[in-house]
Amino acid sequence: MSGDIAWFRDAKFGMFIHFGLYSQLKRGEWVMHQDAIPAAKYADLAQQFAPAPGCAREWARLAKRAGMRYVVFTTKHHDGFSLFDTKLTAYNSVTTGGRDYVREVVEAFRAEGLRVGLYFSLGDWHYPAYAAVTSGDSSQQGPLREFIHGQVCELLTQYGKIDLLWYDGAFYDDKYLSAEILDATGLNAMARELQPDILINERAGTEEDYVTCENECKPAPYGVDWEMCTCINDIWGYAEHDYNYKTVNQLIFLLVNCATQGGNLLLNIGPRSDGSVPEAQVERLEAVGAWLRTHGEALYGIERLPKAFSGNGRVTQKDGKLYFHTLYWPGSTMRLPNLTPKYLTAGSRVCPRKS
Repeated sequence: MSGDIAWFRDAKFGMFIHFGLYSQLKRGEWVMHQDAIPAAKYADLAQQFAPAPGCAREWARLAKRAGMRYVVFTTKHHDGFSLFDTKLTAYNSVTTGGRDYVREVVEAFRAEGLRVGLYFSLGDWHYPAYAAVTSGDSSQQGPLREFIHGQVCELLTQYGKIDLLWYDGAFYDDKYLSAEILDATGLNAMARELQPDILINERAGTEEDYVTCENECKPAPYGVDWEMCTCINDIWGYAEHDYNYKTVNQLIFLLVNCATQGGNLLLNIGPRSDGSVPEAQVERLEAVGAWLRTHGEALYGIERLPKAFSGNGRVTQKDGKLYFHTLYWPGSTMRLPNLTPKYLTAGSRVCPRKS
């Protein structure tokens, strides 16, 4: 592990983007698998995929308004359609539609001063070697491994500096996509050679820079960097009838609960197939951004303390100050806990208590 972790620890809040051919079907990113759509029929969607020009710029501006500090974009989900320029398969957005969405996203988010992360699915429902390997044909492990390594190499050499590599798609099928079969150690060594400052999550099966929990806040042990990813509603890819939106207060609670326990919140948007973001998602992100413009000092760059819980809230530290985040406030008054030295690390101070 050798990534530049300092910015990640300070960032606290990022934007996840699930976007692809599945966005056209309006039933989430697993629709090909759930509806048992044949690969050839599903591939026809590539000819109809035509998001509005400039949609990546709108996503980046929304992230900036929301107070987010980085993005993780789905370069290829489990359906196997690559949203980038790849020479290893014709099943990609440049060949079928003349657009490199990874380039558009990277340039748009860089223009807003935000860090860039790339999601890459190790599983691929379209690629023949994946189907063979997951059916028990070990002879195709080599071709699948070469394909995966080759595509990651393309992503890390074609778009300038990349800050995060976010794997997915193997954790639910360890028997066939184990770290050994994937040569995850070699894959990540290559990634670090190409991008010396890159941060890598653990989802290829090896211990890397940080750990990821999904849809549940499961803080890593003290001293371990971590991130929680979740949706504003329930489904990652655009789902027309997913109305189960979290409230603004719930989203702020998630953000504070992660940040004060040493983690980041990676909050997902699921744009429609034209690239527009559902209004309910925009409204909530902008409201969280407004809250951060007032309270961001107590969130960005804070340090996790060995004892973060106290009374009705969390205690954190930054620049020699302690911050008390009140998560529950029953009644009309609130009694602050006695912030004794058990909360402190070197350099902290507690303001004198008035009698």
